[in-house]
Amino acid sequence: MKSKHAIVIGGSIAGLCAGRVLSDFFEHVTVIDRDTYPTGAQERAGVPQSRHVHALLARGRQELERLFPGFARLMSERGAQDLDFGLDFAALRVTGWAHREPEGFKLLFASRTLLEATVRELFRQLPNVTLQERATVTGLLATRETSTLRVTGAHVTPLAAGTPSDMPADLIVDASGRASKAPEWFQSLGLQPPEESIVNGHAGYSSRWFQAPEADRWPREWWWKGIWIDIKEPDHMMAGVLFPLEQGRWIVTLGGMAKHYPPTDEEGFMHALSTLRSPILAEAVRLATPLSPVYSHRAMANRMRHYDQWRERLDGFIAVGDSVCAFNPIYGQGMTTSAVSASILGDCLRQDGVTHADFARRFFQAQAKFQENPWRLATGADFRYPTTEGVRPQGSRLFDPYMNALFAASAQDSVVRQRLVAVIHMLKTPSALFTPPIAGRVALATVRTWLTGTQAPHPAMPPVLMPVG
Repeated sequence: MKSKHAIVIGGSIAGLCAGRVLSDFFEHVTVIDRDTYPTGAQERAGVPQSRHVHALLARGRQELERLFPGFARLMSERGAQDLDFGLDFAALRVTGWAHREPEGFKLLFASRTLLEATVRELFRQLPNVTLQERATVTGLLATRETSTLRVTGAHVTPLAAGTPSDMPADLIVDASGRASKAPEWFQSLGLQPPEESIVNGHAGYSSRWFQAPEADRWPREWWWKGIWIDIKEPDHMMAGVLFPLEQGRWIVTLGGMAKHYPPTDEEGFMHALSTLRSPILAEAVRLATPLSPVYSHRAMANRMRHYDQWRERLDGFIAVGDSVCAFNPIYGQGMTTSAVSASILGDCLRQDGVTHADFARRFFQAQAKFQENPWRLATGADFRYPTTEGVRPQGSRLFDPYMNALFAASAQDSVVRQRLVAVIHMLKTPSALFTPPIAGRVALATVRTWLTGTQAPHPAMPPVLMPVG
């Protein structure tokens, strides 16, 4: 028997994925968002980060296809680029230009606006959902059942015409992102908010959009469809990427760590491109036509709200997405973790049901168990830089030397590389990097590097290769 009504606060990827799962268990689902949704793939105020690169990892693609059948087909029909990163990107890693070989799966490269518009269109096709635009939740309704508070609805305030009202619900899902007001709502109910962990690597983005040049203007040696240039300490503290998007566009993003923020003006942006470890990105942009100003983004700290350890109890309330765990977006984990959290929510609803006394606690614990791995990967990477602020994950110092050796080994051992790629894309857990066969290969590669001496400098441009396959 289905519960009656669920409210999702926030209609971005996390909220739409959660709403899709809830539609299987509730008679009706209402998703409330402050924005007016655009027609088609256009920017909206609530997602300013849509102006920057977005990566949907392989696990995220799988989860979105499972939640919204036909998602990948629709994306491709609308111009998303379906690419194998290992074959189609010129990638300059810390150790040099990456070998060109298939990764075994394809990724969808598209604007965040196209991705969200496609998911939103598929969500609207569900028979028992409502997208309520231009409204905001200003508080929670709750009643006390013996010694426990249970949420019974939300205060909803229209941002245009209309009067505030109380909307009853059997479950409230906070998917409102980094700016979540949930801690304030808890305090108004006499509850202390959960503790937080913040790790700030002082990262920043600057991005600009371009119309790609016509094919006849491309140099013949440009076999690539995208570019990736890693940071390499201490002389090159800025990374650069070029992602191909729908409508023949490119998005070019500079990412800096450890307070090495990329320029925010056009002249500075173009100069910074020329200072990267390879001139390839600057040369590509010189052949392209600018479509936008330079956009910048700085709110990139990792933040975890520890709902799984929350000492308070509030039945009928859960949180997903950036409302719980927000990552430094430079690692591209956000959309994928949101989609996986929705699947975890479905598992908990099937197992317990929303009326179970421990439903919220079990969900938060299951979600936290999954989020621990990407959290360790993101914060561990940030802590490579001495300016990073926050508390290191327990044991991370112990594993740092091995992880450094593993990344170096991946440049010369395809088995290690494939395993690392699978972990980055959340197809395997980090424990897969510590198996005896992989550890043995890492050790062998490390010894080989010691014996051969210092690595020669990488060439400025990627090797000119014949097409593969």
